[in-house]
Amino acid sequence: MQKIFPYLFVLLLFCVSCKKAPSDGWTDTMDGGLIRIACDESFKSLMDAEVEAFEIRYDSAYIIPVYTNETEAIRLMLADSVRFALTTRDINPQEKRAFEEKNRVVKKSLIAFDGVALITNLSNPDSIIGLPALKKILTGKITNWSQLNRPMSGSDTIRVLFDGNESGVLRYALDSIIKGEKLSPNLYALKNTEEVIRKVAEMPNAIGLVGFLDAEDNVKLMRVSKEENATLENSYLPYAGDIIHEDYPLWRPVYILLSDPRSGLSSAFSIFMANEIGQKVIQKSGLLTINSSHIMDVAFHDKFPQNNNTKTNKNK
Repeated sequence: MQKIFPYLFVLLLFCVSCKKAPSDGWTDTMDGGLIRIACDESFKSLMDAEVEAFEIRYDSAYIIPVYTNETEAIRLMLADSVRFALTTRDINPQEKRAFEEKNRVVKKSLIAFDGVALITNLSNPDSIIGLPALKKILTGKITNWSQLNRPMSGSDTIRVLFDGNESGVLRYALDSIIKGEKLSPNLYALKNTEEVIRKVAEMPNAIGLVGFLDAEDNVKLMRVSKEENATLENSYLPYAGDIIHEDYPLWRPVYILLSDPRSGLSSAFSIFMANEIGQKVIQKSGLLTINSSHIMDVAFHDKFPQNNNTKTNKNK
């Protein structure tokens, strides 16, 4: 019997050498391997928690998140650098054509709901705002705090800060708040959410618009009302309890975009986030889960602006 072992070993090596690697270079499976995924940087804390929970469950799986803006996340998917992206929008018509030219299919799955948060400096006495007033600020019809008719407001120019020219928050403001009107010149694009929070903490006259936000001690969350006359009774905060009945007006869907023809680790992670453990992580992170939000209508959030007024000032 001992003489047979060398021949078996040679035969095994021959079989391994004949096995071809996948032509696309992806070797991950549903329960193991190493992949990169792309994620809107607004959801970094959520994604870090989801990846940790997934890797504990599947000890042969390794996921490396790339945190960026949603436009770059989709570019990475188009280049086949990632096959999973967490964004707040579907691919647009131009992107869809580009994927089709490469014979690629992108599937969209609703995974959660997020409240776009308005933050201001701790010294600012104004912490309640109506949606009509916010629209006027974003379009430049209101430029000073004194125009909000609040006796405690200063007369400083209102500076509005976003987390980048290609951020999902800016796109949301353009297509869901001002609905394609021209943006105010007093809007400034920074590098990321962390920089927006830091600048708002330094600037008493600033308002920051950011996505999913953990509790921050150095800035103040603003309450938002659908009404022109915003009061404590008719204004709400960007929390799941205020989003579920659409009392808080600045909410948006969160999607998984998946382009994984081999049904590998990207697909497995997508399934994980949509099911019990993944949804519990979402709930614990402060977002509204899909299981508790069946009444919400997300159709209007998938529109795309038809103009080029999407650029804000660069903050140096």
